Amino acid sequence: MLPRALFPLFALAATLCQAQEETIEVRLRWEPGQFYLQESDTDTTTLLTTIGQKHDQKLRMRQTTSIKVTKNDAGEQLARVSIDSLTGELLQDGLLHPFDSAKMADALPVLQKAVGGAAGRAFTLVYNPQGDFQDVRDISSMVSGGENPDLTSIADAKQLATLYRRSMEMGLPKIPVRPGDKWISDEVIPFSEAGQVQVKLKSKFEGIVDRSGRKHAQIAFEGTMETQPDEGTKRSVKVAADSKVSGQVFFDLERHTVSLSVLLAVVNLSVDGKILPVRQQVTTRLVAMKQAK
Repeated sequence: MLPRALFPLFALAATLCQAQEETIEVRLRWEPGQFYLQESDTDTTTLLTTIGQKHDQKLRMRQTTSIKVTKNDAGEQLARVSIDSLTGELLQDGLLHPFDSAKMADALPVLQKAVGGAAGRAFTLVYNPQGDFQDVRDISSMVSGGENPDLTSIADAKQLATLYRRSMEMGLPKIPVRPGDKWISDEVIPFSEAGQVQVKLKSKFEGIVDRSGRKHAQIAFEGTMETQPDEGTKRSVKVAADSKVSGQVFFDLERHTVSLSVLLAVVNLSVDGKILPVRQQVTTRLVAMKQAK
């Protein structure tokens, strides 16, 4: 028979074991009545020297995005996402060209075409009362054609909204997890030029860390990207095999959102049959979360 004094120790050990086995939901949830402000810094290097050109091209860009969340009478959560501004610089042929979405008329024509129309675009992500994504709405600011909207621009607008949502969720588990858990995801993400890109990730819940006085789930991931075969469609641009992606995510467990994410991509673009390597780093920060006005 065990001494009576040992029973409290066994009870404590059992309690600690149960606590360690409890799972945590690391799932993005937009909170109605809240306003979010994000900044994303993107550094992209296109290795043009690999295809015989004299200089590589480097693009540095900062995007400011705001999200205002409301709830309608049906209980749906509506996250209105607005691209507020884009600033940065392009290093091309050894020359540095700055740009600002507030005065794109001063930018290079190639920059006007690539980023000139992005600022001011907005869309609404719709979630059901349980927080499950349902639809994209209110994309008129991204659609051309007026009363007779262009079908291609509608498709592009929905793809942009999908890319934003998927980027916010990248690496996150779909079920509750424990520190130390690993999981695999295999998804197809549509890109306007590169087609349906298959993204396979291996992720791990590294642990719970403190950031700015808040508990965060730290998640690491790595994987591959490649354009899926599309019978009947000839694409001049594809994401070729051996393209890789990795990153770190810090998920605020109290506010149910990502406060910091760092994404690294080494992409081999197949452009008209030639391989063009591209290196990209995207760092996204939650700058503010406060009561919406």
